[in-house]
Amino acid sequence: MMKTYAVISDIHGNLQALLAVLKDIHAREIDSIINLGDHFYGAFEPEGVAQVLRENPMLSIRGNTDRAILESIERDGAASHKPEMVRVKAELSKRSVEWLETLPLTASVDHKIFVCHGTPESDNEYLLEKVTEHGVFVYNDEELIEKTKNIEEKVILCGHSHVNRVVYLSNGKIILNPGSVGLPAYLGNGEYRFAMESMTPHAKYAIIRISGDAVHIEQVNCHYDWHAASDVARSNGNENWANFVLTGRMPKDLRVE
Repeated sequence: MMKTYAVISDIHGNLQALLAVLKDIHAREIDSIINLGDHFYGAFEPEGVAQVLRENPMLSIRGNTDRAILESIERDGAASHKPEMVRVKAELSKRSVEWLETLPLTASVDHKIFVCHGTPESDNEYLLEKVTEHGVFVYNDEELIEKTKNIEEKVILCGHSHVNRVVYLSNGKIILNPGSVGLPAYLGNGEYRFAMESMTPHAKYAIIRISGDAVHIEQVNCHYDWHAASDVARSNGNENWANFVLTGRMPKDLRVE
């Protein structure tokens, strides 16, 4: 008997993208939804997203920006806050914050799928991507086998990078990043300045179909009104995010050379 799972991640408050993805998922009559986190933080509509997530049954875990929201609430009154964080916290209801507090960091589904946001150990590291001074590269087979050696499940889900990828390992395991529902590109600033780009403005998610030992994966690029989403980001004072959702790429003035 085949079972189907929709995998979503990194909504980042983009309500219109989320609604389009959920409409597509429901139209396909998929059995269950797995949500990899980073639900609210961003330049869009966090409380609207929170209400929709509560209304749609799914397995959800916590991402790095979800943790950052909760940590910021705990230390409220500190001298410095990002303006975006101040706005997101102000818009989120008590009920939405309490929902966020209940979410686990990782999960296992049907003994077949392992769920994390970043890596099994960290919500703020990339499982698939290595960031170097020369750019962003996918880890090789041996490195990924080592990074996932303690995971028993055949399918490993991760988000965080916002770039949709499927990587098949030589030991038979599969790592899937469904891409981002709400933010198809962003500029990272860690040890190195880098760009994560999915190259299209579509809201992205993935479908897994499992029948016995067979795993079928479909990456979905879902059309929605990204111009309207861009207008929301711009009205909230975030010109960068307004540009990111229109193309899934870095604007020329932010390009990392």
